[in-house]
Amino acid sequence: MGYKGDTYYIDLVLQGNINAFSYIVERHKDCTFNLAFRICGNREEAEEVAQDAFLKAFRSLGSFKRKSSFATWLYRIVYNTSISLVRSRKTGVLSVEEFPANMNDFLEFTNDDEEAEKEYKNSLINFALQKLSDEERGLITLHYYEEMSMEEMSAVTGITRSNIRVKLFRARQKMTEIIKRVKKKQEVDHG
Repeated sequence: MGYKGDTYYIDLVLQGNINAFSYIVERHKDCTFNLAFRICGNREEAEEVAQDAFLKAFRSLGSFKRKSSFATWLYRIVYNTSISLVRSRKTGVLSVEEFPANMNDFLEFTNDDEEAEKEYKNSLINFALQKLSDEERGLITLHYYEEMSMEEMSAVTGITRSNIRVKLFRARQKMTEIIKRVKKKQEVDHG
């Protein structure tokens, strides 16, 4: 039996069948975790955020007005919960000089040069992503990893589409600059 759609299970939950919510969780757990992980940058915190978001969604299901899709509504909860958690942290952020790896570190784990380069680039991108502000990291995540349209992103974040475009442009510029600085530092160190 296939998934019958969010509204079907929402209606069941609202009629008193709380077990029907498990179908919703199963359907959205990966996307929820991925969004939280991209914003938080930490697996344990992302799991905590995802659980918290599902609990908030369950408790607020009666107030879901169905003006947007359930996924958009849930993403807004995950986004806001993630941003709140990240803002409450008191941990330091690595400086560009402290980027923990270079290309040779990835070659130690695989004999495949292409695979090593891909992993190195991914680690650089994730490092740069963590250097962005909470909001910028969230927008980059929604746009590039969750592949949301500007309209969907506006519904999730409450930011206007034109402002999202500007913020995404600036965030991409910051990431590019961070990556360039890391590479330049590594060239000096290993050159």
